Amino acid sequence: MTQKEFARRMGKTESEVSVWLSGQHNFTLRTLARISAVLGEDVVSVT
Repeated sequence: MTQKEFARRMGKTESEVSVWLSGQHNFTLRTLARISAVLGEDVVSVT
């Protein structure tokens, strides 16, 4: 999936997703849950 497609599925702009990918962004639990749903993968694992 491209960054553009991911941003579209998340309902965000490409520039916002770019900031996320820079590694300098703190996510809310709601955003992490949405990312997980869009990707169809677990993004957080607690062991």
